[in-house]
Amino acid sequence: MNKKKIMIFAALALFFLLTGAGISAVLNVSDEQLEQQSLETLQDSEGRDNHHAVGENIIEESFTDVINNDGSLQDIVKNNEVTVINFFASWCDPCRRETPALNEYHTSHENEDIDIVGINIDDSEKNRDEFLEEFSVTYPVYEFENESEAIERYSIHLMPTTFFVDNEGEVIRAYVGEVRPDLIDSYINYVKEEN
Repeated sequence: MNKKKIMIFAALALFFLLTGAGISAVLNVSDEQLEQQSLETLQDSEGRDNHHAVGENIIEESFTDVINNDGSLQDIVKNNEVTVINFFASWCDPCRRETPALNEYHTSHENEDIDIVGINIDDSEKNRDEFLEEFSVTYPVYEFENESEAIERYSIHLMPTTFFVDNEGEVIRAYVGEVRPDLIDSYINYVKEEN
């Protein structure tokens, strides 16, 4: 009888172990599949995008310099083949998670015809400045002069939101959510191929 109980216990333990491993594998595969599907959708959409800002021209706006500004946002956009414009706020957790990667991306691509730019929205000056100092942000950061009007025009209602802009200022792609270097590369390559 004891041997039978041990066998049942061992079978149950093995069952739960395998079930847990199976669920873990499904979750991991699902994340990878979602990422792959996102990149395939990007490649297959032939320039169409559901975000309202696609096709808008961002350099028609007026901006206020915040930090690291050697020139206007308009100059940065015109001098680069692709400009990655990241909208962020200090209270946004995904913004906080992606900022170190944006810093690193900016630094590692300094001698290329791409640039990273931040636009702070929906924030207090104090919190914004503490955020920029905490993360030692190295890329240029601006603010809209007329923030509420710009937020509506470009439909920036979820953060972070990132625009991928060509050298004429047209928003070619928009991504809502936390960005990673591989995603930035994919979107930059897409914009380059479109031009």
